[in-house]
Amino acid sequence: MYGKFGIGTSPLLLVWIFTAGIFILDAWIVEDNNISFTYLLVIILGLFFRERNDVVLLGVIATALTILAVFIRYQAGILAPLDQLLFSRVVSVTGIWTGASLVITILTMRQDETLQEEQFHALFRYATSGILVTNNRGEIVRVNPAAEKLFGYPAAELLGSRVEVLIPTRLARLHEQRRSEYRTNPQPRSMGTGLDLYAIRRDGTEFPVEVSLSPFRTEQGEFIMAFVVDNTVRKENEQRIVRQNQKLEQLAAALQSLNEGLEEKVRDRTQALEQAKNDLSSALKTERELGELKSRFVSMASHEFRTPLSTVLTSTSLIASYAERMDFEQVKKHSLRIKTAVNNLNTILTEFLSLGKLEEGKTEPNLRETSLPDIVSEVHSEIKGIFKPGQTLQHQHNGPNVALLDPALFKHVLLNLFSNAIKYSPENTEIMVRSSVRPGEIFLEVIDQGMGIPEADQKHLFSRFFRATNASNIQGTGLGLYIVKRYVELMNGEIGFQSEESKGSTFWVKIFQLNAPPANA
Repeated sequence: MYGKFGIGTSPLLLVWIFTAGIFILDAWIVEDNNISFTYLLVIILGLFFRERNDVVLLGVIATALTILAVFIRYQAGILAPLDQLLFSRVVSVTGIWTGASLVITILTMRQDETLQEEQFHALFRYATSGILVTNNRGEIVRVNPAAEKLFGYPAAELLGSRVEVLIPTRLARLHEQRRSEYRTNPQPRSMGTGLDLYAIRRDGTEFPVEVSLSPFRTEQGEFIMAFVVDNTVRKENEQRIVRQNQKLEQLAAALQSLNEGLEEKVRDRTQALEQAKNDLSSALKTERELGELKSRFVSMASHEFRTPLSTVLTSTSLIASYAERMDFEQVKKHSLRIKTAVNNLNTILTEFLSLGKLEEGKTEPNLRETSLPDIVSEVHSEIKGIFKPGQTLQHQHNGPNVALLDPALFKHVLLNLFSNAIKYSPENTEIMVRSSVRPGEIFLEVIDQGMGIPEADQKHLFSRFFRATNASNIQGTGLGLYIVKRYVELMNGEIGFQSEESKGSTFWVKIFQLNAPPANA
């Protein structure tokens, strides 16, 4: 053993013996100065060392020995001057330390690679999520302990099996199809992609899961690493939310009953009080409808609904208390809060459903002759309830009334553009809508006097989930304009805008008519 340098194995001992042999040849036997270059071979053999300090020590010893050999040969009677002999060894010493530097670099890379491999194995082994690695044939090649515990299989039983062994039989064929599609364009996919996924344990029990996929390539081929998380708790939470919605409906029914009793007692009150009661009844009816829609789509967007639903629940509870005390100003205030929350929920739900249909390719335009002024008027009537105090909307139309378009998609476009103009404009402002039907083209623009869009944000405005930096405190999902752009393109059109921060925005839509209706329509 060689102490702290760890030179204890036979190959390394031979390196030191070889070094001593070269020194003997250099000092007493071979007179050619080129023998000193064989020290470089010794340095290269330092690749057998485990520690970089060993290579440094070897370099120091080789340098010392090559110089010591010069003095020994000089003492033995070599006729050349000592300084000339020493100078002849400069190249050898340079080669020794160049080789030592190269060997140290290689050892460092080797140690880094070993450390990274150890870290990967530690993460793989001690990760709390189940991890499966499959090859391009869908065969499982690696399984971590968390996955063994999650599925109830020992690793030896899963290795070499198709990944469909962990999928319920009724879903195996669909999973194999999705796996083949994913393999044609593999990309990292994070948790929660909108898919309702289920897995099956060894004992045959099914359970919901979330799966994140990460493709990678090695010398052995292409692989996919899947991170699997048991989603049972989240599903139970969703069911709990459904039950809470049912309780909310019961509370709404109780409030409706209370409202009917109050109507008998305050029949002779003022018109303002009667209007407040009507608003309350309408808000409660809208809330019941919202609860039904929420129950159907809770699995897709439950987390987006929590804040508005909390507002509704708090306000309805307060309404009961204020109604008993005849504080109808507070009743009206919280009724408006309910209406605002319901509008937010409706927007979120509509945008998520629209996005889902678009992404799945299920949205197809149904073009037919439609009156442009009528559809603008219809949308105007629908959104009157969200106007801020003093806000108005004016419409000017030129040309024929009838145009070829999809009324449902175009109505969604108008709803989004109008509601954005309302939401981002201050009170007491006018929103101008101009439309025209020209030969081969429909044109519409919406002009507001709102906060405008920062110039740095404008190039991202039609991206999914994008919110302008000056609108972060205003309710929204960042999907509206993305969906509008897709709808306009489905109708063979285009959309654009001009905007200046603090001065307002103008959004325009052009739809190109392939078969325009007659000009006198």
